[in-house]
Amino acid sequence: MPRHEGLEIKSMGKSEFSLKMETLAFEKRIPFKATMELTYGCNMRCVHCFNPTHKAKGELSTQEFYRIIDQLAQEGCFWITFTGGEIFTRRDTFEIIAYAKKKGLAIVLFTNATLITPERADRIQALRHLKVEVSIYGATPETYETVTGIPGSFGRFLKGVERLRERKVSLLIKMPAMTLNQHEVKQAKALVEGWGIKFVYCSDINPRQDGSLEPLRYRISPQEVIQLDQDILGKGHREGREENRCQASEGLFTCGCGKSSVAVTPYGEMNLCINFPVPQYDLRAGDVSSGWKQLKEYIDSVGPNQAYECPECSVRDYCRQGPVDAWLEKGDFSPCLPYYKELASLEKQTYETKGSRQHPGCNGDEKLSKCGP
Repeated sequence: MPRHEGLEIKSMGKSEFSLKMETLAFEKRIPFKATMELTYGCNMRCVHCFNPTHKAKGELSTQEFYRIIDQLAQEGCFWITFTGGEIFTRRDTFEIIAYAKKKGLAIVLFTNATLITPERADRIQALRHLKVEVSIYGATPETYETVTGIPGSFGRFLKGVERLRERKVSLLIKMPAMTLNQHEVKQAKALVEGWGIKFVYCSDINPRQDGSLEPLRYRISPQEVIQLDQDILGKGHREGREENRCQASEGLFTCGCGKSSVAVTPYGEMNLCINFPVPQYDLRAGDVSSGWKQLKEYIDSVGPNQAYECPECSVRDYCRQGPVDAWLEKGDFSPCLPYYKELASLEKQTYETKGSRQHPGCNGDEKLSKCGP
């Protein structure tokens, strides 16, 4: 163990260091993690997408992104995740990423990989020490392209991933499980793990940010969620699912919203997270410091109403519902949604019957904010 002037200095890995820093940021109310949506423009038309549009109009300029990144760094930000839309539909994506790297920020990229050319793969490799998370929508062209709505997109996905693999870029591949592809989750897992890449999946499908419930048509039933978890994970295991860190059963907003994390839209609106477009603080007119103060005040002022029944609920330990889920569907943080109540009841029945309270939930080693870009 390293020593310096008689003092013993404990060494730790990157994951342990990041967790300790995030815990400290949470306690001190520092915006440690930021998710920046570079664009709503996308080359896909995924049926489950929660973004309000696929058009890139009126979005932040390169210089405006630079200014926001400067201010985030000044406020103590350490991690930035760049997402979309599809980030590589923007011409200046690499310039923005490189600028954040120069500021000393750790970088995660969300992409569908279909626009990864050899040149882009080279540029990603050259950036070094960043992580790329790629969405997979099926294990066959038919299923994948039924979800994306774009003929030929599966082949481009395979080629993009291959180019990143050849350059030994750090990858995570994740799958939003839905009615159209649930039958191929196991096949997709085998495909991805055959490449030597970690695979995770998630069954959370959210309403669109414009209030449309259309994406929920593709959400699998609670019974299908339980069956999928058991088929993929086995009994009583967590690893392999994306983690839902915003669970109403522990109280409203026990996640990082307004405590250690923040989101920025392509229009410069500063929000609690990408799934929750509130309070829409205008960073074009203001600054990150003022916006962060407003986010903290918002979180501190919000409390449950008479519809909140989580503390007395017999299945609360198994519930995956978060306050944002209720808000997106009902415009209110507090109500219990029947879908999540049924899922929690089934999960409790399943895992208590098996003699294990370590149910899968929406968990895994990777703490991710969304199922896919």
